[in-house]
Amino acid sequence: MSTTQLWITIGVPVVVAAVALLVGGSPVRARIALGLLVGFALVLALVPGAGGPSIALLGLPVMVLVASGRLEGPARAPHHTTRRRYTTVDGA
Repeated sequence: MSTTQLWITIGVPVVVAAVALLVGGSPVRARIALGLLVGFALVLALVPGAGGPSIALLGLPVMVLVASGRLEGPARAPHHTTRRRYTTVDGA
């Protein structure tokens, strides 16, 4: 199977599924999308003659996902903003 055939039969559906999973802000779906992209990169690495530029092309969205913090979910509130103080009136 040539690189073009591999991209048409497996790569395009994987990339479309990954983009669909990244819509919204769910870190679970972002991890699944990352798994799909990494899995396809492994397939490309195992097929003779299909690696190199194709894996580099998949490496870009993987690096963006990891570097943007998309896999971690929304930022948590600092611990001191949700803490109740003993000096509040009537426990409010």
